[in-house]
Amino acid sequence: MRLGRRRWFVAFLASSFLIAGAVAQNVPKKTSNPGHFFPYEIKTKTLANGLTIVVIRTPEFKDMVTYSTAVFAGSGRETEKGKTGLAHLFEHIMFRDQFGGKPGGYDDAIRRMGVHNNAWTDYDMTFYHPTTFSENLIGPLSRPDGPLPGLMELEASRFKHLTLDRKTFEVEAGAVLGEYRRTFSNPAEKMIEEFSPVAYPHHPYGHTVIGYREDVENMPNAWDSAWEFYRNYYAPNDVAVIVVGDVDAEKIFAEAEKRYKDWKPSVTPKVPPEQAPDGPKQVHVNWEADVSPRLVVGYHTPAVKPGSKETAVTQILGELLTSRSAPLFQKLRYQKQTVTDFSILNGTELLEATDPHLLLLDSSLILERFRKEGDKYVADVENDVIAGMDDLKTFSRQPNAAQTLKVVKSKVRNDFLGALDSTGSIAPIFAWYYRFDRDPQVLDTLMQAVDSLTPQDVDAYASKYFTPQGRIVSTLWHDADQTAGVK
Repeated sequence: MRLGRRRWFVAFLASSFLIAGAVAQNVPKKTSNPGHFFPYEIKTKTLANGLTIVVIRTPEFKDMVTYSTAVFAGSGRETEKGKTGLAHLFEHIMFRDQFGGKPGGYDDAIRRMGVHNNAWTDYDMTFYHPTTFSENLIGPLSRPDGPLPGLMELEASRFKHLTLDRKTFEVEAGAVLGEYRRTFSNPAEKMIEEFSPVAYPHHPYGHTVIGYREDVENMPNAWDSAWEFYRNYYAPNDVAVIVVGDVDAEKIFAEAEKRYKDWKPSVTPKVPPEQAPDGPKQVHVNWEADVSPRLVVGYHTPAVKPGSKETAVTQILGELLTSRSAPLFQKLRYQKQTVTDFSILNGTELLEATDPHLLLLDSSLILERFRKEGDKYVADVENDVIAGMDDLKTFSRQPNAAQTLKVVKSKVRNDFLGALDSTGSIAPIFAWYYRFDRDPQVLDTLMQAVDSLTPQDVDAYASKYFTPQGRIVSTLWHDADQTAGVK
């Protein structure tokens, strides 16, 4: 769903097996929040400094907890030239905290505790989500090799006053360059990197989460800029602690008050608004290796506002356009057989965003056919995709539109519920939507809007956003493969 360095800290192999077993055996079997779509009760407390603690009690996952921290700042907050990639950099260096004044102190304590620890960075959020046994939350913890602090103390310490030396910072910043190279060895990611500044010339969405290459190369020298980012955004008024598991909410609130009350809030910088799209726009990427050609047809889409009709439509677009039963997918993949795959590029990462972002329809083309037909073949697929998008402008007039929409809404609802299969999945799903309005009932609000959709709502959305002005088309292939007619 997002770009991020996936880090795993597990102390003992036996502990990892125990955690996996506990999760597998405790899939929810009943609703703990009657009358609501989201099946768990949610309790919240906001401290005087602005930090919100959200506790979602899930007793079905016995003795398990995911103690997550959502920082509502991703690459979309990087507004200054030469200072991109800092949100993602902090995803890395937060794991290097010198807890207790010891190099590697945080890492060592997490390892000894047997925590499954991970994080990811997105355009709008950086999300940290260690998962462990509930008994590890509040310390001190007794261990054969000596006492340990509780997980809440460890997390509060690194978020309030991260400590690391400059050498460690430089090493970790240098490691990001290796990740950059790996990331953009993927043709799809390279396409996103190339068309983002064209689609967003005035907004931070114009660079990818990992940042511009020149900024990544300079990261070991970005000590001062990095700490400025940390002071601006790693502040209680821009953070929520989301605790999901077999826990006592009142105990969590009491410990949170103790651990976080001295954290000082900040005034976060403003992000410049993006201008209205002025497409259609075209971007081509010459891929040096011999690969299957790619065609991406994208459209600017609105900012997410849970409860709105437009955001509800975004929840069903994948089913209407790229599911195996969708007319457009059927046409491209089976009837005309012009693509080998057709999907929404990067899923919801780009489509669901704090500011207006993009819906990207990704077509994988057939190399041998491309070599024979060149431009004509590419144009044929592009025209079919655009026509398929235009068809949604009259969705309500299609045969059985109401029944189709009913089935789609039911599938979306059930798939959503089916994904809530562990504390480690509930926490990021909740956080993903909570970030927009910071409403604890956001998932109920979201699904109520989906349930209320009519075929005419689909018409209105498509008519407003699937326009030539909002369109951007990107292509990628090895230029040596193109025929004389391919430009």
